[in-house]
Amino acid sequence: MDHTELKEHVLYALDMLYARDAGLLEQDVGEWSIAHRLAVYLEQRLPSWNVDCEYNRQGPEQDKKKSAGGAAVRPDIIVHHRGRVEREHNLLAVELKKAEAASDRPKAREYTAAPKGDRKFQYQYGLVVSVVPVPQLTWFANGVQISYQGHEPDDRRCASPTG
Repeated sequence: MDHTELKEHVLYALDMLYARDAGLLEQDVGEWSIAHRLAVYLEQRLPSWNVDCEYNRQGPEQDKKKSAGGAAVRPDIIVHHRGRVEREHNLLAVELKKAEAASDRPKAREYTAAPKGDRKFQYQYGLVVSVVPVPQLTWFANGVQISYQGHEPDDRRCASPTG
């Protein structure tokens, strides 16, 4: 799947989050609750992929997922085929923050870089998304930032018969 197509799925999922779960954002709930709802909407759009939150395993032996330096990692949301470390089976790693912060950018960058050290996996795309007050998306591929955009939620997209 190319970046343009994946971005459309992510924007749709964000629109659904704002249309159906705005109360979570208004109530200042934890990031895990928000990430879960975003993952639900991504899963609806990507039925041939596994969409998991806080998934901390890698490969067929289900080893603990680690950074290149050996630290345990668990992206907030991943879109993948479970048990596979090959890049073509690891589509997207998402780090979610309620407010815009650059702190997760190095993680998303590393998730998309070629396997190194203890990190056996590589995702095709990494995404850092902040959700308040409006979504800000920073995209990564091959270990580099490829785009940054703001997104004004559009609930008209959510009313489509395919959604």
